[in-house]
Amino acid sequence: MDSRVYRQWQELHRRTVLGETLAASEQEVYEAGCRELDAEETQDGGLEQMRRLRNDILSAEREQQQLREQEVKLDARIAALEARLDARTRQLLGIGN
Repeated sequence: MDSRVYRQWQELHRRTVLGETLAASEQEVYEAGCRELDAEETQDGGLEQMRRLRNDILSAEREQQQLREQEVKLDARIAALEARLDARTRQLLGIGN
């Protein structure tokens, strides 16, 4: 789809999203544009790339959650160790300020 046609389709898409009713001829152009864009995604591997990226994101989110859980455990361990320090050592380390 060339840029001129895409801009026209984009305007029809905007109107559709806003709930406007398109004239029959506009609706045909809009739907043809949708089909063309879908076909382009499929042809250039866009769908497969999106699947891979989505899986990468889910994996990163799981890893991030595990790191947050590890952080909580480490913070608790640090707090327990700091609580066992004498007042002078705590002061020298700047703990409890």
